[in-house]
This record gives sequence, C-alpha cells and structure tokens, in this order.
Amino acid sequence: MSGAAITVTIDDADLVEQMQRKLDRLDNLRPLHAQIGEHMLNSIEDRFDSETAPDGAAWTPLAPATTRARLARNGNAPLTILRERGRLAGSFNYTASPTEVRIGTNVTYAAIHHFGGAAGRGRKVTIPARPILGLSDTDRSAISDITADFLSE
Repeated sequence: MSGAAITVTIDDADLVEQMQRKLDRLDNLRPLHAQIGEHMLNSIEDRFDSETAPDGAAWTPLAPATTRARLARNGNAPLTILRERGRLAGSFNYTASPTEVRIGTNVTYAAIHHFGGAAGRGRKVTIPARPILGLSDTDRSAISDITADFLSE
C-alpha cells in the first residue's frame, strides 16, 4: 500500500458497560413498577382529599338523605365523600412484578362507588359514579418522569 494510512482505535469499553447496565435494568422492571405503584397510591389519596376523579371532575356531592344519616350517626364529624370511616380510602394497594403494576382494593363496595349504579335492598338507591382509579394527566407526566429517571440511573 502506498501513500499514507491512519489507524483509529476506539476504546468503547465505558460505553458498552453503560449500555449493559441499562439493559440489565430492563431485565427486572419490578423497582420501576414499585415506584409507579407508590406514586399512584399517593395520587389516590389526593383524590380522596380533593374529592375529584382522575380527570379532575368533582365527585357528586352527598345526597341530603346521606348527609342527614351521617350526621345522626356521627354528630359533627366532617361530611367527606366516600370517607365516613376511612376503610375504602385506606384500602388501596399495589403489587409490582417485573412485567406490571396492579393497583386496587379488596373492599367489595369499591366498584359501586367507582362506577355508580343501583344498590341497597331492592336496588332502590342510585349511587353516583365517583371514579377513584385511573390516570390523570399529572399521573401520566409523573410516570413518564419516573421511567426516565429509572432508565437514567
């Protein structure tokens, strides 16, 4: 070979190591899913405090009959929606696995309050939907940030 030649050697060991660490994190997403689960539990708690659905809509106020009954039972206790004793609000939990996070409750009456519908003896009472579970725009943004932070560690 005549003329001039140059040889370039690239030491990419650090880059390869960094990429391998990122790939290794993707093998077990349980820590990421646990962080998302914790965020969602906080978000659900905020919904009970603000009495709003994931889309920001206010929950339907208590019916006058419900207000009267609760005042009779509890005296001057605050008339919060879905929180007479706090059982439902305190029942939400999550399970994180390498492939998903599941958020929910084992309280059987949660569904009627979330979706609304007919309830009571003879289904004579209509309970309005007061959505609890779901992703707000803030949740979506937070989950995106949590994921980005997880992948950049």
